[in-house]
Amino acid sequence: MAPKWKLLAAGWLLVLAGSGLALAVQTSGGVDVRDVRIDTEDGERLSALLYVPPNATAETPAPAVLAVHGYINSRETQSGFAIELARRGYVVLALDQTGHGFSGGTAGSEGYGGPAGLRYLTELPFVDEDNIALEGHSMGEWAVLAEASAYPEGYRSVALVGSATGPGFAAVGTPTYPRNLGVVFSRYDEFSQLMWGVLDGADVTASTKLKGVFGTEADVEPGRAYGSTRDGTARWLALPNTTHPGDHLSRQAIGYTVHWMNVTLDGEREMDVGDQIWMWKEAGTLIAFLGGVFVLLGAFDLLLSLPRFAPLAERGVGVVERAGARWWLTLAAATAIPALSYFPLTNWGAILAANPVLPQEITNQILVWALANAVIALPAL
Repeated sequence: MAPKWKLLAAGWLLVLAGSGLALAVQTSGGVDVRDVRIDTEDGERLSALLYVPPNATAETPAPAVLAVHGYINSRETQSGFAIELARRGYVVLALDQTGHGFSGGTAGSEGYGGPAGLRYLTELPFVDEDNIALEGHSMGEWAVLAEASAYPEGYRSVALVGSATGPGFAAVGTPTYPRNLGVVFSRYDEFSQLMWGVLDGADVTASTKLKGVFGTEADVEPGRAYGSTRDGTARWLALPNTTHPGDHLSRQAIGYTVHWMNVTLDGEREMDVGDQIWMWKEAGTLIAFLGGVFVLLGAFDLLLSLPRFAPLAERGVGVVERAGARWWLTLAAATAIPALSYFPLTNWGAILAANPVLPQEITNQILVWALANAVIALPAL
């Protein structure tokens, strides 16, 4: 095999091997993963991955969990939670919020898509509608709290992962709302001030806001059970050793969340919370991603060997033998301007509302930022 084909072939092998590994982990134990669409009351269409374990049938409805990602993320970031919950017999709906992923609408509209997701779950014949929990990370918790407010009798418990109750983002938490609340908040969470009003995530135990939700004047004790699951007043705090985005890739954060679902939802779970395989799905995805890079490099190399594309391999216009002051200045500008302009330009991009042609508002903001930087770079060409 010619060298130019080897990189391309190796890339495809990695893509297939990594994808196969990820699929095997995601469907471990006979779990069926379905790509579904959900219509909202206002006519928007939401995207979600539905994990259906083999024990969930119309004859034996299973408990279910609605899992929602955070800001500028997608349903895939909930894979670790979804895989481990589905392995233990839970039906899991990993939802793309409105304006995120493959979902339409404006970000934040229609309760972030949460109420529609919960309504969809309750209508599935293989789901026990009286045995449903809500889990969300960061802004995803605003979605599940919107559900809890819209359907106060439609859920059994809530797991707040790297997030908090209101005010400002969702309804204000109390010792009785939301029902059976588990808080999984990382010791190094970067948004501790925003969420619970403390400077460091590890200090959340002393948060006045959290103590109000737990109904105690003393500092909240991690791992201690407060209230009653039967009355819906149960409260529980866990502090995994990770960061805010690290919650998605933390055995502790995922294990604590699975534990809370086991405690608050009916049905015996024989599998230990420490028995986790989700990280192999992430490994498979990484292998496939690297394979994709090799495929591109191999394809470019192959194309550049053809007469039609050979001119592209010639020395480019503006290439310099030695990096002078102008070269370094251009490099500095090319590095600094995109970073410094990100927030101002994405804020301006919010003017470009979701529409039939460009249906995702947050993606539109990124689009405005990218196009504006292209315009800024034109004089350097």
